[in-house]
Amino acid sequence: MAATRTLIEHDVPIPMRDGTVLRADIWLPSPAGPYGDPGRDAPPCPAVLFRTPYDKSAMNLATLTPAQCVARGYAAVVQDTRGRHRSDGDWAPLAWDREGPDGYDTIEWIAAQQWCDGGVAMAGTSFQAIVQWLAAMDKPPHLKAIAPAMSTAARFDAEQLGGCLRLDHLTSWLGLMALDWVERQAAAGKPVSEGTTAEIERLMTDPESCLRLRPLTDVMDFDGLPGWFRDVLGGRAAAVADYRLSAIDVPTFSVGGWYDVFSYGTIELHRAMRARDPRPGHHELVMGPWVHSGQLPQIQGEVNTGLYGSAQAAGLADLHLDFFDRHLRPEPTRSLRPDEEVRYFFIGPDTWHTAATWPPPQARIRTWQLAGGTAPGEGGRLVREPAAPRGQGCDTFIYDPEDPVPTHGGRVLQLGRLVAGPLDQSHLEDRPDVLCYTSESLTEPVAAVGRHRLRLSFSSDAPATALVAKLTDVGPDGRSLIVADGSMHVDLPNTDPVAVEVLLGDTAWRFAAGHRIRVHITSSNFPHLDRHPNVAGRVAEATHCRTAQQTVWHGGPRGSALDLQVLPPEEE
Repeated sequence: MAATRTLIEHDVPIPMRDGTVLRADIWLPSPAGPYGDPGRDAPPCPAVLFRTPYDKSAMNLATLTPAQCVARGYAAVVQDTRGRHRSDGDWAPLAWDREGPDGYDTIEWIAAQQWCDGGVAMAGTSFQAIVQWLAAMDKPPHLKAIAPAMSTAARFDAEQLGGCLRLDHLTSWLGLMALDWVERQAAAGKPVSEGTTAEIERLMTDPESCLRLRPLTDVMDFDGLPGWFRDVLGGRAAAVADYRLSAIDVPTFSVGGWYDVFSYGTIELHRAMRARDPRPGHHELVMGPWVHSGQLPQIQGEVNTGLYGSAQAAGLADLHLDFFDRHLRPEPTRSLRPDEEVRYFFIGPDTWHTAATWPPPQARIRTWQLAGGTAPGEGGRLVREPAAPRGQGCDTFIYDPEDPVPTHGGRVLQLGRLVAGPLDQSHLEDRPDVLCYTSESLTEPVAAVGRHRLRLSFSSDAPATALVAKLTDVGPDGRSLIVADGSMHVDLPNTDPVAVEVLLGDTAWRFAAGHRIRVHITSSNFPHLDRHPNVAGRVAEATHCRTAQQTVWHGGPRGSALDLQVLPPEEE
């Protein structure tokens, strides 16, 4: 292989249509000459654009890096978004309306440079993924493909959360943005009051005390600070963007993790694009055993998924670049088979698998009915159909918003103070406000590969409340590892039971023989989710709360059930 050098130009100005200048670092491949010779100019090549609010000089993602792009013969452009770090303009963290036009202008500027052959792709994680969808929506002529990792859309986020709010996620991120705002104000000669600074620092160091305020809209509500948090809580701003997917016509390479807060959104964006454009190879999906973070190691909480669970060992960067080759180069290095459009990591066997679609076409729904215990004081049971429980019964618990069930792992954001990953839930299962339903010990493995749901017959003495559910894997040692979770706000016209469906989301997890399947049902998961006050109206604006008696019905006409999508044994 011929030696190459990388030429990096820092803080290159790129003008936007309104005259604002954004700056980027440009990485260019350059063939190397003899030692001491800077080498000759390389022929024009396609380019990969990363747009970040987190400082272009610190960019080092496990998904794909500028250096990896250059090593495969791509130019890489890493740009600070508007108002961030080296770029000019005003910054507002939820001003999604500027990101599409700025992305468009940057792409077309890149395509016009002599070192670019006219083909441009985009890549990046989280915020960097959201801005890809927004740019693609504006249809820049030279954008050929996007690779959004760990992204979502407002409507898919709402479906996943069932009306709840990711409180720790939102406050952690906006708290960091508030600290940045304080620094900018000071640099501009407009220092904020010591009280404001102290309140922001308290939010970052002791968030739970702040997040227990009622109304919740009082959090970060002080003079001078932009009203980002209040706007989201008041329904005046979206925590994540939404897209006109019908306007997007470029190939997509979506990456997510089973323990990512945006897992459902990542998958739904892929499914929506593939439904619009089913041409082979145009829309790919990779789902690994990861949380929402820039680095994607194989260890999540208490579970080590082995060498191939890390992004590096999985060759995630090469998968990106193979995808770009197929859509930006006339002679791609590797073709794609139809059954390779989805790649997913199967936790348990700890191996990578491929499928033509998600969920895999061969996945089938298997149902367990919820039932009462067989003895007084015994926990509930999960009973496999067709051996459905006879007779009607119910289980009750008291939900007190002032004593919420604490968050312990699951699909959470690593940026916050929460511990991410599949952690043992057994210490929560002794709480009186957590109902548990557990299967018999499995005589054969269950490959839960697909989308899972909990169908409940539910009633409450409150006019409005919340439900939180978890799916766990109980090992012979008693550990109860979280596999998936879901939530739902519920409005109740009266105390009669209503049918409620809680989306548990997607997984690829094998319950081993000798293990048991368990479902938790409760009404809180704090501070990951906001605490429902059990009163009608907007949760964030409630000034008081009350306790609620919650009832889950099972058996008879008011049955409740767990639906898992599973693979037949021969397909694992």
